[in-house]
Amino acid sequence: MRSIKEKFHSLIKRIKEYNKIANISKIIRRYFAINGFDGAITIIGALVGSYIIGIDDYKHVVITGSAICISLGVSGVWSAYSSESAERKKEIRDLEESVLRNLEETVIAKAQKFAAGVLAVVNGLSPVLTGFIPLIPFLFGRILPIYICYYAGFALAFLILFGIGLFLGKISRSNLIISGMKMVTAGICCVILSLLLSLIE
Repeated sequence: MRSIKEKFHSLIKRIKEYNKIANISKIIRRYFAINGFDGAITIIGALVGSYIIGIDDYKHVVITGSAICISLGVSGVWSAYSSESAERKKEIRDLEESVLRNLEETVIAKAQKFAAGVLAVVNGLSPVLTGFIPLIPFLFGRILPIYICYYAGFALAFLILFGIGLFLGKISRSNLIISGMKMVTAGICCVILSLLLSLIE
């Protein structure tokens, strides 16, 4: 009977093999950046909207923001799993037609199924994570003034955007600061456009 250590090493080896076959890590980076960006931008819009209409109960902001994060998470998991599964099944079917054999129980098919699951999780969790972090200050709404919660929430959201920019800059080997500021600029545009809603009478 294999030890836990042997099982762990076997699992890592299998994951590395699946990654090599299905090109998982590169797609994970792309999904994380895209959906992490979506989560941060979406919550910025929610915070601006809450600020404009004068929501001063921290619980309302937390509930609204959390509901948005849940929606982003469910949407991300469902959409990614459905699309990835469909695309990867098509790849297997096309390959089966080329080699004239059933590949259902091969390591290739298993790698594609594993990839669809992992990518769905990343696609769903990344916007939940980046969307919920700016809500953390509101969890201290009992002891902090509501305006401090808003300012801290915005600061965290923009910090996340800057971090995503740094991440993308490192991947593309471009200027990290410029890459980070591009993401921050997107957040500023979101705030400005959202503030225009206050002009509605």
